[in-house]
Amino acid sequence: MTSRALSLLAALASPFFLAAAVAGWLYGVWPATPLTFTIAAIVVASGPTLGIWHVAMTSEKDYIDADYVEEEPTAIFVATAPAAPPEPAPIVDTPRAAAARAFHGWRDKPNEAIAQRDRERRANAFVRT
Repeated sequence: MTSRALSLLAALASPFFLAAAVAGWLYGVWPATPLTFTIAAIVVASGPTLGIWHVAMTSEKDYIDADYVEEEPTAIFVATAPAAPPEPAPIVDTPRAAAARAFHGWRDKPNEAIAQRDRERRANAFVRT
């Protein structure tokens, strides 16, 4: 997980913390005093603020690479023909591969049950007329 994702998570978690603090005050789990309100307000306001600040400060570092050195383009002249690509390895037809091909090719084959049903419909239509 990157630091940018964590800062976004902190920004989105702040409203949930505020809702939890209000629920705690309403149910009496966390006493509603000015001190607890101030702490909750600081946490809720600082989450998105720190997240935005962190993204702004680290965005330049993501694009600047200290090791990047621009090199002069060099021309490469080759007087010979390019090498021929190597021969592909022969395909070995194993029983497992043949079964897999047969299984995956079932959609391409005509379904005999559908063909028989169509023949029977045509025969019945011919007999009725």
